[in-house]
Amino acid sequence: MRGPVLRAEGTAAIMMTSNGAITLSVPIRLTRRTGRKRVGLDQGSGARPWDAGLTPFQQALGRGFRWLRQLDAGEVGSMSDIARREGADPSYVARMLNLTLLAPAIIEAIVDDTLPDQLRLHDLAINPPMLWDEQKKWA
Repeated sequence: MRGPVLRAEGTAAIMMTSNGAITLSVPIRLTRRTGRKRVGLDQGSGARPWDAGLTPFQQALGRGFRWLRQLDAGEVGSMSDIARREGADPSYVARMLNLTLLAPAIIEAIVDDTLPDQLRLHDLAINPPMLWDEQKKWA
């Protein structure tokens, strides 16, 4: 018996052979997400709500913008207040707030989950260059 064969083409089909074996063909797409390989349904198959989990990059970016909004609105007085409220280290809060200073192209790549696999959250969150042109060299 042969092992599974993955092909990313065609439409879903079920075939039964004369010996009773069943072959199931499902269109798939192979992607990388935060360094891991993922098998998902082909784009034409429709969105699956259970695949809508956020990547660590997206979660961190969301936290950073939420905390920035709280600081701007006066809901909290400092990063230390956020850290105390969230039960986190103040340096972690500062790193997540650094993500709000990234170039729009990098933020878009985080949201679209299209950042290069070799790029890590640590690289973007700790002391990013202030000039967007220098940041774009990373991504």
